[in-house]
Amino acid sequence: MSTEDAPLVLDVRGLKASYGATPILQGVDLSVHKGEIVSLIGRNGVGKTTTMRCLMGLLRTRGGSVQLRGRDIAALPSDARARLGIGYVPQGREVFPCMTVAENLTVGELVGGPRGKSERPVQRS
Repeated sequence: MSTEDAPLVLDVRGLKASYGATPILQGVDLSVHKGEIVSLIGRNGVGKTTTMRCLMGLLRTRGGSVQLRGRDIAALPSDARARLGIGYVPQGREVFPCMTVAENLTVGELVGGPRGKSERPVQRS
């Protein structure tokens, strides 16, 4: 089965956001199917981080819809979205700077608790 035939996990339509009076996102559409790996790429200032902040509920949207597994999550606070599995790893060492990349990813797995990929403790080398 191709990923296009796989169930739709994340469906974003017409996403709009701004910082003050300055529009940043002006109708972003994004679909992610089960099994897909998706990257947002582009030069600085084109809205990659703003898109992620909107998806995580850290920035209020001005329009559009965000559905996770068919459920509208646009009104949910960021902590509820995190419990549903939405998160991101920023570039650089912005999460836990004293940890390795692998350790940071392991912490991310643990956030899901029993639903997370693993329950192993973070081991420092």
